[in-house]
Amino acid sequence: MSKRIKSNLYMKSKLVRKDRELRLESDPQGFLFSEGRYPTKILPSDLPEWYVHGYMYKRHGYISAKGVKHLLYLPNYTFENHLHKDDLLLISYKDEIDPYQTESGTAWYKGYNYVIYGSLIVSFVEIVGKFSDYNVREIQTEIERKQAW
Repeated sequence: MSKRIKSNLYMKSKLVRKDRELRLESDPQGFLFSEGRYPTKILPSDLPEWYVHGYMYKRHGYISAKGVKHLLYLPNYTFENHLHKDDLLLISYKDEIDPYQTESGTAWYKGYNYVIYGSLIVSFVEIVGKFSDYNVREIQTEIERKQAW
C-alpha cells in the first residue's frame, strides 16, 4: 500500500495549548503531522528522498525540496559567531517572492510558503538543486561567501 504524500511539510510533533501552556505532542506510533497540525499515517521512512530533515518552527520535521518555484536567501552578517543561525531562506512552491512595504514602513516579502533558518538552509538548497528545476547556483554562491566571511 502506498502512502499519499501530499504536503510539503511534515513535523514529528504538533503544538498543543493545554492549561494556558504550549506543549509538544508526538504520536505514540511515530506518525507525522502534516503542516505540523494534521495527524497522518505517514512515518518518516515513508517520505521520499527529497524531504529534508531539520529543525524548523521550534520542532523537528521534514520539508520537501521538490517542486520549489522560488527561493530568497536573506543572510545576516551582524554576528560573527553565528554562521547561519540568523539567516533566513524563504521558500515558495507556487509564486515568486516579492518585496513590499508593511503598514509600519518595514520592508518584507510576500508569496512564500515556508521559512527555514540555520544550517538547514545549506542542506535544503543542495537537495533543491537535485530535485527541483530551480537554479540554486546564486544562493550557493552567497552561502559560500557567508561561510568565508
